[in-house]
Amino acid sequence: MRLWTKLEQRIKNSKMGEVIYQELPLHVRAIRDLVKPQTEKIRIDSKESFAKVKEFSENFLIDVSSRLEYYPGERPIFDLYGIEDEIQKALSRKVQLKSGGYLIIDQTEAMTTIDVNTGGFVGHRNLEETIFKTNLEAARTIGRQLRLRNLGGIIILDFIDMDDEEHQRQVLRMLEKMLERDHARTTISCVSELGLVEMTRKR
Repeated sequence: MRLWTKLEQRIKNSKMGEVIYQELPLHVRAIRDLVKPQTEKIRIDSKESFAKVKEFSENFLIDVSSRLEYYPGERPIFDLYGIEDEIQKALSRKVQLKSGGYLIIDQTEAMTTIDVNTGGFVGHRNLEETIFKTNLEAARTIGRQLRLRNLGGIIILDFIDMDDEEHQRQVLRMLEKMLERDHARTTISCVSELGLVEMTRKR
């Protein structure tokens, strides 16, 4: 009780409106939390943001400072790198794969489900090849989508059924490889009897 009284007295004696703690702005947090050793370049199109990030990196992230670059171009940087398209993909329930297949991503309070479909993709040899190639591409895309959407909790992946156990192993290896780039902690189960892969991702 005596300690609490002292704390109250200190608060009363402090200057009104004095900031005790303030989180870093979003652009600085992004540099602090998301830049990896394999990141080659960070381009920033705001002079003010560039100056703040440069100052922060020179004080706390020396190896990042040399990779910063100010972008003065007239064309919006989001257009230049197709960021708007990626944002639309991240918000869409249906994510198209280059092969013609697609993902359906549904979020509920309990879990997230991702369903893989072949769509119009037809393999050159047989159905098994089509399924394998679609699942491989889906595994690559799922790893990216998890990061883009920052999905967490229980995630159920419904890959297209594969009879070949080696194909199953290769698809899981691809998924694990993609998740190595993820800063969030993940765990992945084997393919179940129902052809499902259960995983968790901690935001």
